[in-house]
Order: sequence, then C-alpha cells, then structure tokens
Amino acid sequence: MRCRPSRPGRRPLGRYDYPTKFRVFEVVSLAFFAVCFVVFGLRILNEVSDRFAVEVIGGVLVVGFLAFVTADFLSGLVHFLCDNLGTSDTPVLGQKFIKAFREHHDDPVGMTDGDFIEVNADNFFMCLPVLVPSIVWLDVHRHVYLAAYLAVLMVFVAITNEVHKWAHMVEVPSALQRLQRTPLFLASEMHQRHHTAPYDSYYCITSGVLNPVLTRTHFWQGLLRVCRRSRQ
Repeated sequence: MRCRPSRPGRRPLGRYDYPTKFRVFEVVSLAFFAVCFVVFGLRILNEVSDRFAVEVIGGVLVVGFLAFVTADFLSGLVHFLCDNLGTSDTPVLGQKFIKAFREHHDDPVGMTDGDFIEVNADNFFMCLPVLVPSIVWLDVHRHVYLAAYLAVLMVFVAITNEVHKWAHMVEVPSALQRLQRTPLFLASEMHQRHHTAPYDSYYCITSGVLNPVLTRTHFWQGLLRVCRRSRQ
C-alpha cells in the first residue's frame, strides 16, 4: 500500500511511479498467486463434489465463516501494530508497512490513486508462504475443511487492501456501494470512525464485522497496554 499525491503517465506495466523492478515483482507475485490458487481451489472443489452431502457443505460453510472472521481480525491486528508500534526505521517492516500505514493517516485518499496491482500485490505475496506449502504438503482428501478454511482466508486477506481502498474512494460506484452495505466488505462510514480522533479503534479493514465488538470490549487499548508493558 502506497500513498502518493499524483500519478504518472502509463508505462509498459501500467501506471506507476516506482522502480520497474518492483513492478515486475508485483506482477509476478499476483500471477503466481493466481495460478497456485486455481490449482488449490480445484483440488478443494473436486474433493467437496466427490463427497457431496449436506454435512460436508455445512462444514465448508462453517469453516468459511471462521476464515472470513479470521481475515478481518488479522487485518485489524496488522493495522494496529503498524499504527502503534515501531517506526519507519524498523528493520524489514518499517519502510514497507509501518511507513505506509502512518502516511495513510496523513493522506487517507492517496491510496485510491493506485491501480489494482500496486494496491494489492503485497497482500497477494504475503499469502504465498501459506498457499505454496498447502499445495505441496496438505492432503486435501484428509483435511478438506482445513483446506477450505485456508482458501477462504487467503481470498479475504488478498483483497483486504482493495476493500480498504473502496472505503476511501470519493466516488464509489453503485455496485460497490451495494457490496459495502453487506457484512462482507468494509463500509466507508464504518472505516471513517478509525480516521476520527483519537484514532484508536475500528482497525479491522477487511469486512469490519469485528469492529463493534472489539471497540466495546476495549480490546485494542488493552493490547496496547500489554505491548507497552512488555517493552519496559
């Protein structure tokens, strides 16, 4: 996720204003994820269709819901950590993640300038350490529910930044507005609460479904106190 005030003209790999080698890495990451996910997804679909029964479909729906909730929580946890801990000089994570989240608070709409590749490539890449081992080592026949859980989790993690981007768009297409009115995707009105002082709640940015309960229980404030005590 990058925040920039202006966009350059089109280039061979699209519209971007950072080194081409990074753009190539992003494109390769997205393409590799897509290929791997199709392979993994087809294995799951074949296994579910072979076992087709009410209890199997029900089990897949249950683990799918759990994965959906997990993705929302993970988005909030990463957001919380990047907003509150470390600096842009933190090794490995500082420049790539912490700086981006901090700049986002200075320019919330800036991320809407990025195209799909720029906004989402990091998340797609971060899913690969889960997706690739799942293809290589996970026996879908024996662990179909785990496979389904991981597949749904990776889908929602991968699109989190895109959903976050929608929540900041000045003009939201009507189709996206309808999606935002469902529990599946973060609503602009809900996310605006995070960008309102004191900026210490509503961190979840995938669906936001966990935001109300985590706010009412003061979960993030408690976690921040624990983190600060552990650093003393």
